[in-house]
Amino acid sequence: MPIIRSPRQHSWLLWGLALLALAVWGRPLIQSTQFENHFFGLFYYSILAGLALFWALPSEQRLIAGHFQRRTLLLGLLPIRTVSAPVSAFREIRLEQDPNLFRRDTVWLMICGEPDNPEQVARFAFAHWPASARNIVAASQLQTELAAATGLSIVRAEDAAAE
Repeated sequence: MPIIRSPRQHSWLLWGLALLALAVWGRPLIQSTQFENHFFGLFYYSILAGLALFWALPSEQRLIAGHFQRRTLLLGLLPIRTVSAPVSAFREIRLEQDPNLFRRDTVWLMICGEPDNPEQVARFAFAHWPASARNIVAASQLQTELAAATGLSIVRAEDAAAE
């Protein structure tokens, strides 16, 4: 049963610690007696609260009982929302690479289905990584593992370019 969980990554914990440090760092803005500092403190902490909300609701993608599931978890523990799609709705597993302007490209492990109309194809993003050689190998291994578990075909980048 392949599972990809954001809370298991070290970066998720580091982001939580960084948010906590930013909250402590901004305390002088709200403890000041000047109105301008209170205004900037409100702005600062409202942005920080939005970031904390996104941090507190990580997701996990998994294959379980013939269904692909994406679950949103509160603090990585308590499931809040589950989106599920049967394996039979899909036909292939692809590795796609998106170019990024300011950082390393991103590799996506996509589960693709039959197009209902020519403009739209059912897709399920199972996982993504920064495009390093090590991460591309890990993505290929997970792609092979998912193909073995589901019976879906693997589409390589060379095959997709030939289409």
